[in-house]
Amino acid sequence: MYSLSHEPRTVRRRWILATTLGEVLGFLTPAYVGSVAFDWHAELFLAVMVAAGLVEGAVLGAAQSLVLAREFLGFSRSAWTIVTALGAGVAWFLGMLPSTTYWWWQDWPLAVLLPLALVLGLALVGSIGFAQWMVLRRHVARSRTWVPVNAFAWLVGLGLLLAVATPLWQEGQSAAVVIAIGAVGALVMALTVAVLTGFWLARLVHPRTPTAGPRPVPPGVSAAAWKSLSEPTDRFDVFDPGMLEGLPEPVQRWLGHVITPGAPLLTGFDVEGTGHIRLRGRWRPLYARHRATVDGGFVWAARTRLAGMAATGFDRFTGDRGEMRWWVLRRVRMISDDGDQVTRSAAGRHAAELLSIAPAVALHPSVSWEAVDHQRAVAHLVVGGDAQAVTVRVDPLGRLRQVEMDRWGAPPGFAFDRYRFGALLTEERPFDGYLVPTEVVAGWHIGTARWDDGVFLRYRLVRCSFH
Repeated sequence: MYSLSHEPRTVRRRWILATTLGEVLGFLTPAYVGSVAFDWHAELFLAVMVAAGLVEGAVLGAAQSLVLAREFLGFSRSAWTIVTALGAGVAWFLGMLPSTTYWWWQDWPLAVLLPLALVLGLALVGSIGFAQWMVLRRHVARSRTWVPVNAFAWLVGLGLLLAVATPLWQEGQSAAVVIAIGAVGALVMALTVAVLTGFWLARLVHPRTPTAGPRPVPPGVSAAAWKSLSEPTDRFDVFDPGMLEGLPEPVQRWLGHVITPGAPLLTGFDVEGTGHIRLRGRWRPLYARHRATVDGGFVWAARTRLAGMAATGFDRFTGDRGEMRWWVLRRVRMISDDGDQVTRSAAGRHAAELLSIAPAVALHPSVSWEAVDHQRAVAHLVVGGDAQAVTVRVDPLGRLRQVEMDRWGAPPGFAFDRYRFGALLTEERPFDGYLVPTEVVAGWHIGTARWDDGVFLRYRLVRCSFH
């Protein structure tokens, strides 16, 4: 089962718990080894402490990977554990190097020692964050910020560890006492690192919705076309559970769960959301606004960043024609296409998104249904002159969990043709009498071995209205 992103507070809580427990348990190994090998030869002491640091990092990474595997599709727990272990090993090597090689550098001039100490110190606190960034960059935008945030968190945590444990450690103490003191200091350090990094991780997974500045207006789209997509549904009915008779059982279960009796059956919507989009192999932050009606089509306007520069634009399907227009810095044209291939692809997208966001579309006269099994049914409708077949999967409680179809398009590395396309849906919120999925993971090759590579959108719907 593919995992989807959780609410930010859930992410923070799980991360703080996993990081704190993982670091406390992991730190017991170097604490014990340090107490036993303290009087050993300097080079041997350095080697065994680095080995102990690898163990500490592996325990920490394994604990953190349990949380991250629930957040990111295709996340490699083993890769995260390995890089965290290596980062911790490097940190212990750099941390122990000055004391175990004192005889070598003790006579060096201060002008050399101070810059060298600064470089080693920065490398020490940044080693784990940099190692983890090598994995994290595959899953979130702005992943490079993980390195300085981690460095700051470990700097503060190590400072508190030394402040708590150093005065308590004395020569001649038993191994049990040394380990107990180390555990107390490790708890303070681990909790500090967990809290600081946990808040930032939640920000990376769930970027904040912009609160200032104008909402995105699609460049090149006429005001009349944009306004037409907000026209109210013509001659709408109100929902009566009796309308569900004759529909496949999964569809009855779904619509009975998500539409409030007496709610107007509105098939137009206006939504806003934030998340990440994968462009050129990298995840980038995204803010988007999406307007659509059954007959009028859709406009999806968004903004993101490429190479640190603002990128804005839109995808649309209006008047039975598709179009893509994207700019960098609002001036430099990046994408411009309105050919037949784009039109066919946009028509398929429109069919899938209508059913994902506006449940009333399932009762529209233009939609017919075919039963598959107790969880799935296929909606048949015509969009842009093409027959579209969208499969919905509904869980036993009536929650819409997946939509998929054979959509015309060209996934990266493929020529135009029909490919499996779809989205995984989770988390529901009430909007205007409907329960709407608010967490979306969408992409090509759904249900196949290529799904992890085909995912290009992780999206959180934050506002929704129907008209």
